[in-house]
Amino acid sequence: MQRHHANIRLNPQFNRVYTRGRDFWSGPLNDGKDRGNQPYYCPLGWTRWSFYVTDNFDQKFKGWCICYHGTKFEYGLSILLNGMKPAKIKALGDGVYTTPSINYACHPRYAEVKPISEAARKIFKSGAYIQFVLECRVYPNDIKRIGCETLRFKGARIDPNIKNEAIEWVIDHKNRRNLDFNDPTSPIICTGVMIRVTDDHPGLLPESQWWYQSHICGKNKCCRIGINLDLLQRKRQSETICNIIYD
Repeated sequence: MQRHHANIRLNPQFNRVYTRGRDFWSGPLNDGKDRGNQPYYCPLGWTRWSFYVTDNFDQKFKGWCICYHGTKFEYGLSILLNGMKPAKIKALGDGVYTTPSINYACHPRYAEVKPISEAARKIFKSGAYIQFVLECRVYPNDIKRIGCETLRFKGARIDPNIKNEAIEWVIDHKNRRNLDFNDPTSPIICTGVMIRVTDDHPGLLPESQWWYQSHICGKNKCCRIGINLDLLQRKRQSETICNIIYD
C-alpha cells in the first residue's frame, strides 16, 4: 500500500454539501463503490472538506467502511498529524472508538460545540456556532466490536438509520499507542473533516433532541456545549429555532 503524506492536503474535488437539492440520498448509498460490509447513510446537515490521501483511492481502500470520530477543537490537528489514541474510558473494551452515525459522533461529549467569534462571522456569515467531526475509513476486519451507545441514552432511537445497539465501533489498535494515519499498516485513515455551522445552538436542532435523554452536562472536561446549560434548556422550552448554514 502506498504511504500517505504526513502533511494535510485538501482534495476539493470531493468536497460535499449534504442537504436536499445538493448531495443527498435516502437509505444506504448504492453508487457502485465498495465501502465494505457496513451501509453508508447521508450525513444530512453537514459539509465535507475532503483530504487527499493517495492516488487511486477507491482501488486502494476498496472495502473500507466509513465512520466518524468526534473530538475537541484543541485535539483536532494533533489527531490529523499523529493519529488516534485508544480510548481512556473503555466502556466496550480496549481500542479506538468510532461510530457509523454522525448524529451520534456530534454529541458534545465527543464533538465540541464552539461559539463563532464576531470577527470570524465575516467568514461564516450569520453563523453563531460550529462543530466538526472527522470522517474516517476503517478496515472492516479490524472492527473488533460493534456495540451499544455509551451515553446512558434513555430514549427510543439516536439515529433513524442505525440501531442504538450497533452505534459504537471499537477498532483494534494493534497494541500501539496511537494509530498513525500516515502508517501504511494502520487499520484506520482520516478522509475529511465534517463541518456544521448553525445560526443558533445546534442543541436546538430536531436531530439533537436525543442529547437531553442521554448524559449531557456543562463541564468542560466532559461535554463542551459552548453555552450555559440552563440557558440552552430555556431556549429549548421557548422553542427557539436553529438553522444550518451551508454557504
